[in-house]
Amino acid sequence: MKYRILIMAFVGLITNAALADDVQYDIRVDGITCPFCVATSERELKKIDGVHAVGANLETGTIFVCADSKVEFTDSQLKQLFLDKGFTYRSFTKGAGCSIAENESEE
Repeated sequence: MKYRILIMAFVGLITNAALADDVQYDIRVDGITCPFCVATSERELKKIDGVHAVGANLETGTIFVCADSKVEFTDSQLKQLFLDKGFTYRSFTKGAGCSIAENESEE
């Protein structure tokens, strides 16, 4: 019984450590005005190794990306990605942790 409790505690620590290493990118994009716009961008972003989830707020033109801390976006990378989809990349901020569900607007 003690062995099972130790294993569960260890798994819990590993899971929490992995989640703590996530980062969130808040990416400002002009031209994101409908769910289809988000879907095309979401598909491209999810192809990037380490990206876990993508969300958006159409009112603010912001796309939220939850990824491993090893994922490092650059302005030039994002500019090209969104230009290829017909949108204009503006800027991004990067924060520790991931709170995509809190940022998404209801559609």
